[in-house]
Amino acid sequence: MDFGCGGGIDVILAARKVGEGGKVVGIDFAPQMIEQAKRAVIESGLQERDIDLRVADMGKSQLPEDFADVVISNCVINLCPDKDAVYEEAFRILRSGGRLAISDIVLTKDINSQLRKQFQATWAGCLGGAVLEESYLHTLQKAGFVEFQIVSRHTLTSVELKAMASCPGEAFTPPPNDEDLEIVQGKVDSVKFTAIKPSPA
Repeated sequence: MDFGCGGGIDVILAARKVGEGGKVVGIDFAPQMIEQAKRAVIESGLQERDIDLRVADMGKSQLPEDFADVVISNCVINLCPDKDAVYEEAFRILRSGGRLAISDIVLTKDINSQLRKQFQATWAGCLGGAVLEESYLHTLQKAGFVEFQIVSRHTLTSVELKAMASCPGEAFTPPPNDEDLEIVQGKVDSVKFTAIKPSPA
């Protein structure tokens, strides 16, 4: 299950991983992204695989409970204002013992409220929805996940920060000024982590 599948890159990688007997579902709130993902699946020669691409809200996927073995997401959940709803939904659709495999953006140190509001004014930029790592972890714990493990971590460089703050591109999201980016330098990490939905006792 890919939350925020975008143009379908991770869906294609997952389909190759699970093989012909597996199923992959990708959801995205943007119909244009789902159409692009469908084209990508065809271009990859995987149109005969069990791949389901649909327009849906990550916080209300409309999928049944205990549906998926794995939920993945690549730098998308930070864009969601209601991260609690997203992780509660991921927990709901995962089978017992199922796992998360997530890449996302977090703050390692707090930033002042005025600067936070400036980033949030252009929420499409990945810094707009970034929260403190401890708050992010608390969201996972509240949803019921256990065995949280960081697989890798990378502190964003100034060039990467500017790109993230202007995602999906400067034509859509004007970049912050250099002074603001300098303030958050060294405080924003890209983290890849896993977590488990525990089995009943």
